[in-house]
Parts: sequence; structure tokens; C-alpha cells
Amino acid sequence: MTRPRLDDDGQSVTLDLHGVRVDEAVELAAALVVEAARRGRSTVRLIHGTSTDEQGAERTIKGALTQTLSDGGYAQHVSSSYAMEGMLVLGLAPSPSPQQGRIRIADLQ
Repeated sequence: MTRPRLDDDGQSVTLDLHGVRVDEAVELAAALVVEAARRGRSTVRLIHGTSTDEQGAERTIKGALTQTLSDGGYAQHVSSSYAMEGMLVLGLAPSPSPQQGRIRIADLQ
């Protein structure tokens, strides 16, 4: 099984969710948004890939992340969002006292 990949450059964090199940992707994304906001990152990029099921017969990572965003699931930390081909970009609200250190996948589980 493919494991998710996370890159943190100190300003923005990118989480590649290819190869994970939908529920796991939603949980990892939510944990990352909280952790990234806590550590003062300005942007979170969630790479979900392109959805091959446009009819909604099967739940996709893209659909689940978009639904979570629409339902206000990231509202406490997200100030803006932009859907791109294969990716959801979230702008985070500035943190009053950011924490130091790079974010790792282990920090999200």
C-alpha cells in the first residue's frame, strides 16, 4: 500500500493523499490543517488526484475533502480555499504564537 507523503518547507505544507482510503485521507487532512495552523504555516496543499467517478457512485478523496470544506470542517483555521486540478489549496489564518519544527506524518496520527 502506498503511504501518504508530506512536505513541509516552513511556510506551506503539502500532503499527497494518493494511495490512502477516503476516510483516512479525511482524517489526515483535518489533522494536518490543525497542526499546520498551530505551527504558523500559511498554506496547506492537499493533493487528491483527479476523480474518475463523476457520477457519485463511489466516494472519492476529492469529493470527501470538498464536502468537508463545504460543511465548515476546516472553518476554524482556513481563511481561503482554491480547488485546482488534482489539488485543494487552503490558506490558513495567521497563528498568534506559531510553534517551531517541521510537521511529519507521525505528528498527524
